[in-house]
Amino acid sequence: MPAHHANDDGDLVMPSMPCNLGTIARVAASVAVSPPLAPDTYIYEVIPFGDRLMSISSDDSLRLIDPQTLQYIPDCTSVHDGVTCLKAIQDRGVLTAGRNGVVKCTDLRTKTTAQEISKDLRQPVLSLACEENIIATGTELTSAQATVTLWDFRATQQPLLQYVESHNDDVTELSFNPSGPSILLSGSTDGLINLYDTTITDEGDAVIQALNHGSSIARAGFLSEHEVYGLSHDEIFCIFDTNGCHQDEAHESSYAFADLRPQLHCEYVVNLVSSDKSSPVVGAGSHRSARSTLRTFPGLLNLSARHLDLISLQRLPKWSFDTSNVVRLPGAHEEEIVRSMCFSGDVSRKYSRSLQLLTNHQSNTIFTGGEDGFIRAWRVTEETAGEGRDPAIQVKGQKKRNGSDKSERARFRPY
Repeated sequence: MPAHHANDDGDLVMPSMPCNLGTIARVAASVAVSPPLAPDTYIYEVIPFGDRLMSISSDDSLRLIDPQTLQYIPDCTSVHDGVTCLKAIQDRGVLTAGRNGVVKCTDLRTKTTAQEISKDLRQPVLSLACEENIIATGTELTSAQATVTLWDFRATQQPLLQYVESHNDDVTELSFNPSGPSILLSGSTDGLINLYDTTITDEGDAVIQALNHGSSIARAGFLSEHEVYGLSHDEIFCIFDTNGCHQDEAHESSYAFADLRPQLHCEYVVNLVSSDKSSPVVGAGSHRSARSTLRTFPGLLNLSARHLDLISLQRLPKWSFDTSNVVRLPGAHEEEIVRSMCFSGDVSRKYSRSLQLLTNHQSNTIFTGGEDGFIRAWRVTEETAGEGRDPAIQVKGQKKRNGSDKSERARFRPY
């Protein structure tokens, strides 16, 4: 996979990355679906939490879910006026944040707020990250200021640090480096991905890397200690190698994949799921009929009906998508967009190749949450889809529903 290079003007040149998804390695069957929520309620996020699942939704509720049946465990908790974020804290419950400028830690045993951070958070909170006792929050641009704030979970009366000049638009993503927790990543709709050394108090010195993706950041994170990815709202995907680079140096070893939609034969990318023990997996979905999609994206070929494809991102030795081992979720959430996906806990804890495991071990489960208000559980079947076949039409009992297409960009913004 060729790395991008800079032209004479210093702009990134993004090479075309051809991709053939003519063969679907395995098909996953929907094995469970959650009870319906109120009409027009979206599922924003689904995450593993111990031996259960947690979700947040557009009705501002936090729900605990039985992963075997996908039944909600009473009672749901109303957490925010405009909930936006959900993170699990080991042995402490879950962190949530909202447009009301509040961060809460909820004790799921008592369904009560164990701790609340609201001081100095007068801006809507759009992103959260936590590492040990440190919580990071990122805000919407308000009064010409978007803020990244660090808090000590044990003493939340005053923030530890605040970065107020590093971004000039909404802070949509935060992540701590798993290999060095003092390094914090932030992504913004201003197109920048910043890396901070949080041991440094001066903001100008704390920003050790400013990576220019060039498009509004929807998702960003670490692939390794020195490799960072960014996915934009218009599905442009980049990987930056930051090893040995300093703030004022060019990043010559980055990989630029350009727009993933024609490459992965999809309409949108849900997320990239990664951990230090598994190959990163991208969820690439289509939610319109094939005919409708071809009218919108005439360059897409071999597009089947509505689906979500799980595709590994591998470094062999350069980064590329493994299109020989695609797992397809036929039908996905029908004409509604998939907002969130996660794997069963055993995948991330015990095995090194999550998508390979999902392909070879039927006991493991994929969970998806969508704008239809449902959470679905999927397991890989023994069936192998051949080239040119559309596995979506082989699933019996799926109902087609009429509905209007929603804005693609809106799926990343829970408001």
